[in-house]
Amino acid sequence: MQVTRHIPASELARLLGDWRVGGASVARQLAHAVEKAIHDGRLPLGVQLPAERLLAAELGLARGTVTTCYQFLRTEQLISTRTGSGSTTALPPHLRDRLAPWSSDLGRGGRDGAALDLTIAEPAAPFDELLEAVHAAADSLHTTLLPGAPTQGGPSRLRTALADTYTAQGLPTDSRHLLLTSGADAALHLLCAALLHHGSRVVTDSPTYPGALTAFRSAGARPIAQPLAPSGWDVPALDHTLRTARPALAYLIPDFHNPTGLLMSEEQRDDLRRRIRSYDTLLVVDETTRDLDLRDAEPPPARLTTRAGDRGVLTVGSLSKSLWPGLRIGWIRAHPDVVARLSAHPLAAALAPSPLNEVIALHLLEHREKVLAHRRDRLRAQRDHLVSRLSALSWCRFRPPQGGLSLWLELLDTTSSRLAADAAHHGLLLTPGSQYSPDGAHDRYLRLPFTLPTEALDTAVDRLTTAHDH
Repeated sequence: MQVTRHIPASELARLLGDWRVGGASVARQLAHAVEKAIHDGRLPLGVQLPAERLLAAELGLARGTVTTCYQFLRTEQLISTRTGSGSTTALPPHLRDRLAPWSSDLGRGGRDGAALDLTIAEPAAPFDELLEAVHAAADSLHTTLLPGAPTQGGPSRLRTALADTYTAQGLPTDSRHLLLTSGADAALHLLCAALLHHGSRVVTDSPTYPGALTAFRSAGARPIAQPLAPSGWDVPALDHTLRTARPALAYLIPDFHNPTGLLMSEEQRDDLRRRIRSYDTLLVVDETTRDLDLRDAEPPPARLTTRAGDRGVLTVGSLSKSLWPGLRIGWIRAHPDVVARLSAHPLAAALAPSPLNEVIALHLLEHREKVLAHRRDRLRAQRDHLVSRLSALSWCRFRPPQGGLSLWLELLDTTSSRLAADAAHHGLLLTPGSQYSPDGAHDRYLRLPFTLPTEALDTAVDRLTTAHDH
């Protein structure tokens, strides 16, 4: 059970120091001191403040002064109050929305010309739920991290929870089907180390996720491009490539593809499933963006893997895009015999997530549906805002994606490498489209993430337009 942290009145008084500076009411001065302590990290978030009468007695103030101070803080959303539970420190929504793996200045579009980084596409942290999960994890450390507690070698609670999620979504799964890793990239590197050798052929979508290309090339493998049409996958063409190239594995992102946002149709999935059975190739399905479905009230896409005992298909998953990138929790779902083989590889232990991250992830999974609903709503609004701004530009075109984190922009009169170089001089960092290609193609395309707040997206489009017109 989670234990709420309290700060005694004496400790809060010591932490605030000499807070009386004049120029405002005493209640306002006290509220400003508490606000400053929250912003600079001296007063932790999620901590219950002392009762009004206790703090008033400690500071030698009238209780009404502290009551007014707390009301100021409540109005500014720096504390939240629940009847019978006291007042707890918090961050207001406009600050929580900027919590992402980059600088808060970048989230606001930069200050004084600071660079705005669109080379990464990672959503902001679900602050309230994450804070609650961290506190719950800390409260359970005495039972989860003691010697003898479940680890990667046993049926950890997180693996069981993830398996239950798969089963609830129609794919029977237990913990034997899952191997946890420190993120999806770690999962790909482990697969490469265990299944590929120098010169192995790997068929991938083109364009595709650059991190996968890095993993394949680091293993000495040779990526073979299978072009995506503007409307998606050409399954007969993919079938022909697999039969002629005879690769060791094929890597696909059928659900809200990175970087295009494309979604493989049900007809294409059915066709590919029929053909999979005759392949000698292992099919690796990247599902890291599967939860980022921005369609309105449509059922989730059917998985390419539909049978619990399928040995020819394995999936890579992650909590980074759906819950929080900072957790570094990923996994491989495969037949238990394949999981056992991968677990025995020397890299498996090195690429496993930390036990503490597993515990935090387990508690954060309790809020999965709430976090995803908020994330989808926010991404949908940001996507639509970026689509609206870009639709006014005559020198590019695109298809609004049905999900994912980015737009795949076709440039009509320049190259992405040239535009990225010019944009850097105007404080906008971009990744040329060629980096998403197994063979260096797609220099006429540019990935634009819509993971930043709308005001930052406005700044990005303004800088992009300036760079183009320069």
